[in-house]
Amino acid sequence: MDPHLNLVVVEDNNDLRTLLCKALRKDGHRVTALSCAEELEDQAGSDHADAFLIDINLPGEDGLSLASRVRKAHPLVGIIIVSARSALDDKLSGYDCGADLYLTKPISLPELAAALRSFSRRRMATLKHLTPEGLTLNKLELQGRQSTVKLTAQEAIVLTALARAPAGRLETWQLADLLGLEVDESFKSSLAVRMVRLRKKLTDAGAEGLVIESLRNIGYQLTTRIDII
Repeated sequence: MDPHLNLVVVEDNNDLRTLLCKALRKDGHRVTALSCAEELEDQAGSDHADAFLIDINLPGEDGLSLASRVRKAHPLVGIIIVSARSALDDKLSGYDCGADLYLTKPISLPELAAALRSFSRRRMATLKHLTPEGLTLNKLELQGRQSTVKLTAQEAIVLTALARAPAGRLETWQLADLLGLEVDESFKSSLAVRMVRLRKKLTDAGAEGLVIESLRNIGYQLTTRIDII
């Protein structure tokens, strides 16, 4: 599994943003650079982000508000606050808004690199997570530690595709194509219902955690490993 991350850097200082992005790309990460929170809405790829680096003093929506919004939309994503504010109250506010780490400027690039390596290890452990006896999909049977669950043919198609997709991610149009349907509001609503049912079956079989994450305006990501027989 790729240890490098998809990162979004939100920093309004052009020089610092350039420096950060250069250092992160040198470490092998894929980086999207933004100068304000509002640009995030125009970057569909940001929904594929593994971690965000967010400055607090941004023009328009501030970094704390952005961090809180990102955390609500993506519970599993990494959030690192980067700020010149070093007071304890500022740090506590950052953590209260969902930050995993609060770094003060001037940033130590080695510390940032180490923090991202640590996050990457935790992320890989989460994506590789198996219950003690694992999860396997054999045709229409999902077998796990707790039970064997029957899937419908369409559920098996969707789950197999997610399990084999890069990083377990598929966009909505890809799922529609798999099922031979058109992408419209009716399909999106029915897909959301399908995913709720599929999550329950995964949990019933023995999977733990979120298992399938909804990627806003993009699609879905499988966050537990399934062996296909």
